[in-house]
Amino acid sequence: MSDILLQRHGDALAVVTINRPSRRNALNGEAWRDLGQIFVRLREDTALRAIILTGAGGAFCAGDDIMAFAAVRDDAPARQAYWDHIMTCYTAVSASRVPVIAAVSGPCVGGGCTLALRCDFRIADATARFGVPPAKLGLVYPADSTQLLVSAAGISMAKRMLYTGVLIDAGEAKSCGLVTELAENALAAATAFAQPMLASAPLSIAAAKLACDAAMAGRIAEVTDEVMEMSRRADASEDYREGTRAFAEKRAPCFLGR
Repeated sequence: MSDILLQRHGDALAVVTINRPSRRNALNGEAWRDLGQIFVRLREDTALRAIILTGAGGAFCAGDDIMAFAAVRDDAPARQAYWDHIMTCYTAVSASRVPVIAAVSGPCVGGGCTLALRCDFRIADATARFGVPPAKLGLVYPADSTQLLVSAAGISMAKRMLYTGVLIDAGEAKSCGLVTELAENALAAATAFAQPMLASAPLSIAAAKLACDAAMAGRIAEVTDEVMEMSRRADASEDYREGTRAFAEKRAPCFLGR
């Protein structure tokens, strides 16, 4: 069975599952590559409205598979290819044109925490634990991932996690803002959380996501023209006409993304 599973819940919702439970869903090079490729393919799916990223067997993702990395550590080309798979995967998740919701149980650590940070929302159950361990490994956490952690968890909690490598529980993660919502069943709650987004106008969400992500990264000026162009497209769209008709008729709109 594949290490990365893709399931569709109708046309609008995709569930991507990391399926390496024997390794607590730690990812080796091939799994990083396959996860990234799935997100690249999903970006081209015009019927898609939201993605849920989760893990099998009671774990979200324990990060990079240390044993797999050790096997290529002393081979410079293989090590670079491995690293490229990780960076390409992160980029693909961040670049999703639709909202991505992490449904988190168990460990969400290292590269797993970075994956969750690159999602738009994080829904967790009581078993979830979050951490970034570079300080315990003699490594350095990437600057862009640090920015995401600071934005989500706040500067004080981000420093605590980065300086100590401590794991924080679901309650602490919710209190600092790292977790969006706590639930008894993370996947079921993430599915319910996605429903209002599935009914919203895709053009509106795409523009809002682009602007929000740019604002968080301090580069809003870089996307201002693109957002303005998206606004012009929305003004002329069939969805805008449908939205105004539905409002006048006091019914729910049916958006098509065009």
